[in-house]
Amino acid sequence: MALPLLLLLLLRPAVLARAASYPNNGIAEAVQDGFFPGRSADVILMPENMPEDTTVTLFGTEHDAATVPANMGVKEVRDIVGQAFGLPTRKQVSFMKDNVFKRPTLNFMVMVHGLGKDTVQNNNLENIDAITGNNPTINLKDVSYPRQELALSVTLTTGEQPSVHGLVSEEWQTAGQTHKALENGNHAETANLADLMTQYYGDESLALSISSSKAESLAHSPHRDTKSTMSCFYDSEAKSFKASNGSPELKWSLDSSLNNIANSDFAEMWNRMKLAGGAVTFLDSQSVVVKSDRMASEVTFDLQDPIDASFFSELFYAKTVAKKLATSTSFQRKLSDSTPDSVVISFRGLIALGKKYGFDSKHYLAALKLYDSALPLIINNFIQLSPKSFVGEMVLMGSPIVVDENLVKGQLAHLSLSSDSKYLPAIYLGNDHVNPSHTCQTIRMSLDVNPSGIKTFCLNELPNHPQNTVLVSLLSTSFSNSNVTAEELKKFQIVLWISLALAFSLLAGIVTFACMEYERDTLLFSKRRLKEPGHN
Repeated sequence: MALPLLLLLLLRPAVLARAASYPNNGIAEAVQDGFFPGRSADVILMPENMPEDTTVTLFGTEHDAATVPANMGVKEVRDIVGQAFGLPTRKQVSFMKDNVFKRPTLNFMVMVHGLGKDTVQNNNLENIDAITGNNPTINLKDVSYPRQELALSVTLTTGEQPSVHGLVSEEWQTAGQTHKALENGNHAETANLADLMTQYYGDESLALSISSSKAESLAHSPHRDTKSTMSCFYDSEAKSFKASNGSPELKWSLDSSLNNIANSDFAEMWNRMKLAGGAVTFLDSQSVVVKSDRMASEVTFDLQDPIDASFFSELFYAKTVAKKLATSTSFQRKLSDSTPDSVVISFRGLIALGKKYGFDSKHYLAALKLYDSALPLIINNFIQLSPKSFVGEMVLMGSPIVVDENLVKGQLAHLSLSSDSKYLPAIYLGNDHVNPSHTCQTIRMSLDVNPSGIKTFCLNELPNHPQNTVLVSLLSTSFSNSNVTAEELKKFQIVLWISLALAFSLLAGIVTFACMEYERDTLLFSKRRLKEPGHN
């Protein structure tokens, strides 16, 4: 029994992790799940009323729609995808089919940050609402706080909270020094879905990730690049998407597309908006005017502005990639082979636009309507890449959570503290002359005196262990320095056991022949009178 168990562990390319448990000290569980010693801030601010509207919508036939639960943990999304492809999972998902002899060959995941179920309903986004209503949709619980985009995305693909995987945001401070995620060894501390897929099925498995954020595109890629690993991200200076370790076919320029916008098929994305009386008009490749419906007023987006350009580039590029995958000979060869492939698109432009113009602005509402029109087409294009053998997910990462920046700045100024507002709702007090514990308590009391609708959490109240995870590395590319891959190990195991089986079979044959007893064949000697051995 022990030998099969050991072999099973060796053949599971995963990293098992366990987060440390904290005592009941009044700190919200969501904040604890997001806490990583040495990276998380000294103070966390949270609105008293916070939306809980993160959802995942499932596509394909690999699930039993009748038994899909209404709620599940955000960490279990990884298990949904993993089980469909026969990858190692931490928990069996009862509503997912596990057909060993007919695995899907494509998984696509579309993630939208800054959009949740409440936003869809409050702004009458009919097309997205129809998608969630016509397909199994699950409310995702246990979402960590702060709701940093990269931290949430890594949780989704690794199945671990930031308290375990360690990426609290794209950028953080430690001892007064600024660190960036996925640079200089600041990687996730657990294997993600792309790691498992490429380790389990080999280098032929396509792992394509797309986002306007370079860090996020890398977060959905294997830690160790393969020949089929492609991470595409938006370069705001060049106004183009670049492919890290990718195909030249995936290069794309916003300016080139805008110069040929009249002859492109991008207008298809706005057809649903046009049916509602809306319009999208591009002016001299410099700006775009959007009228979201008959009653709405026009708003203008400046395509020379990095945030506006990034927003439209993500939508254009998502459609471009789907078309490239469907028409390119090289990509069709990858998609049609027997190894499963993964395509992840993480839209970050919407939440960046909301932060710029305001989440109650006309620009943000127009952007919501653009997504409502474009997402159904983009999702359908990915379904058509492998219509008979796919699984897909649309993840709405939740409505934006806004902390009053001016209120916080006023309180910090009143206390003679300086803080970089780009880290809100996190505050770093890394200063030799400031006691984080005392200062956090002072901020808490100051906000409590004048009702602000903000809860204040002092993270120094959590036990600050040097490392709050226990990690067991099992063939993980994020930890192993060996050149031996999981694919090579599988081949070695196959050759080893087949060789042993053949060797034992040969030995058994030799022993059988050696132990045969000699007997006279009566039928042979009855036909002809031959001299029998031993007779003259």
